[in-house]
Amino acid sequence: MENNEKRSIERSRRFELIRQTIMFALVIVLLVVSVTFFAGFYSRQNLLLIKQNVKRTAIECYSIEGIYPPDIDYIVDNYSFYYDSDKYFIFYETFASNVMPTIEVYERK
Repeated sequence: MENNEKRSIERSRRFELIRQTIMFALVIVLLVVSVTFFAGFYSRQNLLLIKQNVKRTAIECYSIEGIYPPDIDYIVDNYSFYYDSDKYFIFYETFASNVMPTIEVYERK
């Protein structure tokens, strides 16, 4: 009888250890998935914010000077606009000084 009780206790301990290991693995997987999701969300939000700020600054320049800025360097030099040029690329194309430029922001890899 004692052997059966010991085996039963051993089995329940093994089962508990396996259950705890599986729970730990699930928590780790959930944590990794969450971090990956929020990192992607943060990156997309940054791209959107940079694009909105470039557009707003170009409109501000147009309202002050009567022309849209000729390039992104003009905005950086004259309107206190800052961005991480090592991390982001801003496509800024002007057609005419009185037409809103095409603005796209890309993340460098």
